[in-house]
Amino acid sequence: MQLSWCELLSEVNDLFIKITRNKIFKKENDDFLLHVQQCLKLNKKEDWNYILASEDILEDSNEAISNFLRFGISGPTKYNDMGEKYLRLYGMLNATYLQQQAMCNLYKFFQCQNFTKKKEQIDTLQIVSIRHKLGAHSANYKDPETSEMHVFVPVRIEFNDFECSYFNHYNDKYETVDLKSAIQDHLKFMCNTYVEVIKKMILTIYKSNKSKYNELLEGVAPFERMLSGCGLIKNQQTGEFIVIEYVSANKI
Repeated sequence: MQLSWCELLSEVNDLFIKITRNKIFKKENDDFLLHVQQCLKLNKKEDWNYILASEDILEDSNEAISNFLRFGISGPTKYNDMGEKYLRLYGMLNATYLQQQAMCNLYKFFQCQNFTKKKEQIDTLQIVSIRHKLGAHSANYKDPETSEMHVFVPVRIEFNDFECSYFNHYNDKYETVDLKSAIQDHLKFMCNTYVEVIKKMILTIYKSNKSKYNELLEGVAPFERMLSGCGLIKNQQTGEFIVIEYVSANKI
């Protein structure tokens, strides 16, 4: 089976952990946090604690999002329970927010370029707008263009597994959103950003070791191919990745 975006994010996270741990535990000293700071070229010793937490948050929230993409708003239970539907909707929206914040931590602590621009790009994701309207500021949503205060309420009778409708009581507008599409766009953006972080980390740590630098970049290459539009399969026995090239119709 080809990797999903959730699975790709998990693979990228695993690679990040592997690279950092191999570097850190190759040699240690008594002041562990100072050792980590020097190994990973961090600004502060305490940054490592935030990096550890961000890894865990990305993994945990990814499990929640993966479950939502599998079972939708209804969930895996046989009961048509409205309360569970709201919990799953709110939970999924918060999980995407947690991922975005964790990714911002990694982006910042490894000193990637244009941090402000990256945050602005995250804010343009549709899932962010949906979260603000339905999962965080439903009763006091401030329109970014007009500064008017809007009020949003999900239309419960139109809850579908991967589609949600909501009503704006401020101007009586009604809108339906494709949750699966919005989540997929979010996940792809998270994967792409995580690859940026890893490449910056590799460059920083192994700048003077060209062979190691090139070797580690080869491990990132399959992920970049999937992000560019190829399919990706993981051989579960060898751990190797197989890239699938798609031929467009106009080339046939």
